[in-house]
Amino acid sequence: MIGQLLIPGFMALCILLGGSSSGGQLANATLQLIATLVLGYSVACFATTPLSRSAKLLVAIVLCWSFWACLQLIPLPSSLWTLAPGRDVLVQRLAVEGSPLPWLPLSLNPSGTISHLASLLPPLAIGAAILSRPTADSNALRWFIPLLAVVSLLLGVAQLISGNTSPLYFYATSNQGLPVGLMANANHQATLMLCAIPFVASLAGSEKAVGSKGQGRELLFVAMAAMFLMGIAISQSYAAYVLALPVTIASWAIARPRSLGPARYIGTGIAVVTIAALAAAIIIGPTIVADPSMSQSQLSRPAMYKVAANALVHFWPVGSGPGSFVPVFKLFEEPGMVTNVFVNHSHSDYIEFVLEGGIVGALVIVCLGLWWLRRAATIWFARSPSRIDRAAVVATAAILAHSMVDYPARTSAIAAILAAGLALMASRPEVKVEEASAGGRHLKAE
Repeated sequence: MIGQLLIPGFMALCILLGGSSSGGQLANATLQLIATLVLGYSVACFATTPLSRSAKLLVAIVLCWSFWACLQLIPLPSSLWTLAPGRDVLVQRLAVEGSPLPWLPLSLNPSGTISHLASLLPPLAIGAAILSRPTADSNALRWFIPLLAVVSLLLGVAQLISGNTSPLYFYATSNQGLPVGLMANANHQATLMLCAIPFVASLAGSEKAVGSKGQGRELLFVAMAAMFLMGIAISQSYAAYVLALPVTIASWAIARPRSLGPARYIGTGIAVVTIAALAAAIIIGPTIVADPSMSQSQLSRPAMYKVAANALVHFWPVGSGPGSFVPVFKLFEEPGMVTNVFVNHSHSDYIEFVLEGGIVGALVIVCLGLWWLRRAATIWFARSPSRIDRAAVVATAAILAHSMVDYPARTSAIAAILAAGLALMASRPEVKVEEASAGGRHLKAE
């Protein structure tokens, strides 16, 4: 019973407690503590659960990044850490103070790196739980993710009605006046809505949904998808506006694959629409996302990208260390453009990831992208695909695409959905019961 409730229960905690990347310290600390227990339990289950090749590759990519982050915390003698690009800022500061060069780690913000490693615990825990438990235990996510998205949507509407001073905002640092729901950021609320649509579609397209019951599930999909699209519409997230069309088309293909023709044509059409949407986001996104009133300030995305790119080049190829973005960004800001609002993320997770992780961060992104493309093609064009796996493909695609112009996966809530989706995409061997020659029964993994 505990095992069956583990995955949906922990996912619910992640969405309820992990809606902010920088605020809600107590909630995130509680979630990370629980994640440690879930991760320990799941790792123990790996002793009896064989992993597929694709799952092993996914685990290797994640462990590579975690290992690199840990390496950046090891104190090194000054003869070594001064060789890393960009450390001249520390040398100059220590020289002004007249202090000798001490042993220091590669990370320019060790406490931030520790916090980053702690933030990885919830997504690692949910991913490990899915990989270590029977496939049937993950099916409840089809209900739980949309259900929690509905709760977040209704809460966001209540926030909108009650005004900027509403006590319904859970985080001190939040988009006051916008329907953020369980999140702290309206863009991340929109990401949650996008992720919920394909999982609702997997319910409507369930193999058991036949006859009048099947029609009822299709109506449920249409109604709930319309609700989530409304949530996206009021979120004022331009990236979500662009992604809503390909996500909805792909989700309808999950719910009613036969109504749209052969899967290969569906997949090709979705790919074309998605590429066109992403191209539009790249070309016109920075101009429509940036508020005209602050287009010349550090808060516009083009300005943030420029500063972050300069920092990236300065610290390449080692990087500044995971979790070091805020102090590093301040070093490269133009004094005349600084306001009383600080930038906590680059609003492009890929730029920030490479800035902090250097060449290792870039390789992790490339490897994960190639892994995702291969598994997505395998799942989407399979003759008898699992609909929840297809939903995972669409949900993870929405998060990865949105991360081009924002940082949704920096929150434990969206990171947990991303990790769950990737784990669902990893092929898992089925355990079958076979009759032994002596009349007994034994389990065999294939």
